[in-house]
Amino acid sequence: MRSPEASRTSLERQLTPLVTREISGIAVLDTAIAHESAPDYVVMFQDAKNGKQANVEQMATLIRMQGGTPDERGGVRKTLARTQASIASRLSTTKTLQAMRVAEIELITLYAEAVGRLDGLAKRALRKALGRALVESHLLTAHIAKRTGSAADAQLLPAPLGDYFAGADPRACMRCHLDRPGKAGTLERTDPHPYTYLCAACHDDVLAELPPDLGLQVDRWSRRVREATVLQHGLGKVSRLNAIGRVLHPMAGLEPELPTPAAERAVIVPAMTPAPGPAPGERSGVLTIEKPDGFEGEYTHQLFSSSYVWKHW
Repeated sequence: MRSPEASRTSLERQLTPLVTREISGIAVLDTAIAHESAPDYVVMFQDAKNGKQANVEQMATLIRMQGGTPDERGGVRKTLARTQASIASRLSTTKTLQAMRVAEIELITLYAEAVGRLDGLAKRALRKALGRALVESHLLTAHIAKRTGSAADAQLLPAPLGDYFAGADPRACMRCHLDRPGKAGTLERTDPHPYTYLCAACHDDVLAELPPDLGLQVDRWSRRVREATVLQHGLGKVSRLNAIGRVLHPMAGLEPELPTPAAERAVIVPAMTPAPGPAPGERSGVLTIEKPDGFEGEYTHQLFSSSYVWKHW
């Protein structure tokens, strides 16, 4: 049986390379965001960065739980990745996406190997990170296939490219980061509002997510009110998480990640032992503490005296 120290060292040794690569990926995304001019791609890169930060935080927490200290600096790999991203971003968005996909595929391999070696909480955490990496790699592949017209890249996707992009040009919905076809039509806002884009399928999905009372009123609203409501709801955190679990997971060939029903989240609380009732002369709900000696005891008595409180309330 291995000692706790050996277990801690083993886990830290397995997770540190993953943390380093994820931090390097964050550096790449920071550079890509700074050089990207299309606002829809900026949002896509920002969400990818948030996913990597979540992965780093999960692995750092696992290391800390074992008594270790995670290295969250990234080292030379971070500097090199930032330099490579800077060069790629100056060439084109497509080159940046291709560089990001290479790094993501490397991460998928490392995560899959680590999941096979670990168990328990660490295995579940890395499986979650692996899922994020798989979704990101398929998202990048779809955009690369659309931008380059590569049939080889399109064949890597579990669905036809037309299911990912409805239009002739590659665009990134600010909810699902694709441009899926749908019935309700796309929503796009420009000046004087900040640029916002929602694909037709996400428009349909958001209308279905609205509470029943609002859903019954949608057809009576003006176009401006309807668009504002749909955009506000669709770009909210809950709706975007729904897009990840219900849209991007299946589009990456994974099982949908559905929210756990409230009944399953409920925790069965064991029966509570009845507390003894108040002693004669005491009022229910009065806090009682042990009385220290001397001046401190007198101070405490005055501060917590129930009779004083009841007299001056």
